Amino acid sequence: MLRVEDISEETLEDVFKICSHNRVDGPLHKKGIDVRRRWLIDMLEKHGSCAKIAYLDGRPVAQIQFYPEETIPYIHDPRKDVVYLQCIYNPFPEAQRKGVGAALMKDLLDECHTGLDCLEGRPCSFVVTRPFPHEGDLSFSDFYKKYGFRQGPQEMYLEIKGEYVPREISEYRPLPEDRGRVIILYNPACEWGYFLAFEIKELLKGMDPVPSVEIFNIWERPEGFLKRSLERVISGRVIANGQLIKGVSFWTDREAFIRNVEEVMKY
Repeated sequence: MLRVEDISEETLEDVFKICSHNRVDGPLHKKGIDVRRRWLIDMLEKHGSCAKIAYLDGRPVAQIQFYPEETIPYIHDPRKDVVYLQCIYNPFPEAQRKGVGAALMKDLLDECHTGLDCLEGRPCSFVVTRPFPHEGDLSFSDFYKKYGFRQGPQEMYLEIKGEYVPREISEYRPLPEDRGRVIILYNPACEWGYFLAFEIKELLKGMDPVPSVEIFNIWERPEGFLKRSLERVISGRVIANGQLIKGVSFWTDREAFIRNVEEVMKY
């Protein structure tokens, strides 16, 4: 049997059974879970449910996470009654091709029409999302298109009760103060963000000379994100010597990632 439920304080730990089902057993990942747990509790207390969990035969197998754009502290000019769909995640092969993702999307979109807890019971004007890079047989972009999402500037959107209004997103702006050091930014809305940030910091200790590294949470310190205009960068927000590290993933090729950092630190 398949059912979908809004996240609550009672079911909050089920999120980690999904997102961290293959977790690394170590203090960094446990700390990442703690960081996201605090973020989820804060969102629940201030705005209501911002995630839904799909249960298959009583077991949590997938989640969808979303929140009002107005709650995001690190963006300019958030739009009223617009829902930002951060992600949908179904990691278990045995739960795929069983309508789990469709059930999560239907439940969310139905509430977008009738009224969302996180919008104080109001329906939303439109939903926006920035799909992650391709994974598996169906890209996230193609998945969202199945539900009527269209491609807009820098995001996909689905009109609900209003007409889509794009928001201007500035290009990355390097700062003089970033010269000679590494800046790593992470989003507490995912436990892997904290883990990744500190894994990168540890890896950089192998460089000669070891660079100065600063890490910060973009919900708690949004000013660092805003003044650098980093919205166009979906993931891997690492700045070395004032330059964005792009083109190679820390997850897939750590040696190439370090070579990129070493190269930009020379200038």
